[in-house]
Amino acid sequence: MIMQLPLSILVVDDEVDIGLLLKQFLHGLGINAVSFTSSLLAFEHLKNSHKNYSLIITDLRMPGMSGIDLSVKTRKETSSSIKIFLITAFDISDLKDQSNFKSANIENIIQKPIKLSHLKKIINQTFQQ
Repeated sequence: MIMQLPLSILVVDDEVDIGLLLKQFLHGLGINAVSFTSSLLAFEHLKNSHKNYSLIITDLRMPGMSGIDLSVKTRKETSSSIKIFLITAFDISDLKDQSNFKSANIENIIQKPIKLSHLKKIINQTFQQ
């Protein structure tokens, strides 16, 4: 059973179907979720409402602004302690070598295709600490 979260989860993925799937899955767990297909629009939303979110789940490769860049900007411009999960279908072996990865302060990297049972498990682990 997932613990009750007082705040919402922001899902950012340029693939509409994935964003919708994750949003519906989270709603099914009793978690409020908001979804964006644009990282730029998601960041604009976050600037004024970051205190409403406990977790961001963002795709790595997004048009306009990558998931890492979204994470870095969120950390820098909102002074937020939001947890961030990065999802990707790409090889992550060189990801941690990118210069901005460390300042993104990513809690978890999840490989696509996403196993919803795994996502539930890491959400539980993250918020039971």
